[in-house]
Amino acid sequence: MEKIYFALIYVLALVGTLSAQTQAPSGFSDFFPEAAEIDASSRTFGPGFEDAVGLAKVTNGKLVSDVGFVRYERADYSGTSPLSIEVFTLLDSHAAYSLLTLLRENQIQSGPPGDAFTAENDGFLFARGRFFVRIIGKGAPKEMLEKSATAVSAKTEPLSGGGQPGLFDYFPVDGYDASSLRYFPSQDAYKTWTKGKIPEYIDTNYDMEIAMARYFVGNRSGTVSLLKFPTPELAEEYYDELAASVSAIPAGLSIYARRAGPLVACLEGNFDPVSAYSLLSEVKFSYSLHWIDEDGKSAGVVWGIPSIILRAVVHSLIFSLIAGVASILIGLVIGVGRFMLREYNDKRSPRPLEEDPYYIRLNLRKR
Repeated sequence: MEKIYFALIYVLALVGTLSAQTQAPSGFSDFFPEAAEIDASSRTFGPGFEDAVGLAKVTNGKLVSDVGFVRYERADYSGTSPLSIEVFTLLDSHAAYSLLTLLRENQIQSGPPGDAFTAENDGFLFARGRFFVRIIGKGAPKEMLEKSATAVSAKTEPLSGGGQPGLFDYFPVDGYDASSLRYFPSQDAYKTWTKGKIPEYIDTNYDMEIAMARYFVGNRSGTVSLLKFPTPELAEEYYDELAASVSAIPAGLSIYARRAGPLVACLEGNFDPVSAYSLLSEVKFSYSLHWIDEDGKSAGVVWGIPSIILRAVVHSLIFSLIAGVASILIGLVIGVGRFMLREYNDKRSPRPLEEDPYYIRLNLRKR
């Protein structure tokens, strides 16, 4: 009987342990698939936290903190091909896409899984909305990595504004090497990734987004850096300072720049002035104004003016006319009412002429 009692306790303890391993700890998100879903033996949860201090123990933790960290979660899977899945919740989709460009080794591809992904030799990376997912499995089969990525992607709800940052649309097309693309949502991320080695033409005192890519045109090659500032005025100020500091650029290094709205494009490489101008002339920025019609249809244009504006002006004039006529009518009604009331009072209780407040007598004496 005693042996049965201890055996029962052992079984209950084992079941409790397995249950704790299969269920996500309190506060964790349900991002991680069950072990059986990805052909693993068991699943255990690693540390999860929202304090950026914890990133000190995470690979590339400083870079994650710089792009905009919110939350970190992890699960480890054991079996014939052990792997780990890390889910980073970040400030926005730009931060997630930035990590994808900075940590990947191979070409970025459009999702699914995720908005975009890259298959590594011993892992899989993808970005979806503001989530960045890193799957590490040394020696794990490609099918297992892809199955894990698909399972996690299905559990991460995408947010609006996913996909690549709009800054990429301004890269020149001719000679563009997409495999070299790097994106930094802030100066801090750029400093960390370059380990403090900042080019002469980038001033770290400005707030800017940075996107970089290699270009190969004929026998010439170089790097185009797109710098996006919060306002066109800041971009103009930066461009003027850059033009004034040309003499400080080391000899033998050719740098060309062009400003377009809030963008400053810098080309570094062995380009000559003609080919550099031809390449950078593709960097253009234009503002567009869209009028939103309430019925969802095209607003149209009349005499060169959007019809929605003309309609608003006509409505304003009609309202002003109605308000004016109403004011005149109300004034007339009040005036007639007061006159009739005075006549009625005079007829009802007439008063002497001397006591009439509306009567004035002038006493003129001859001298």
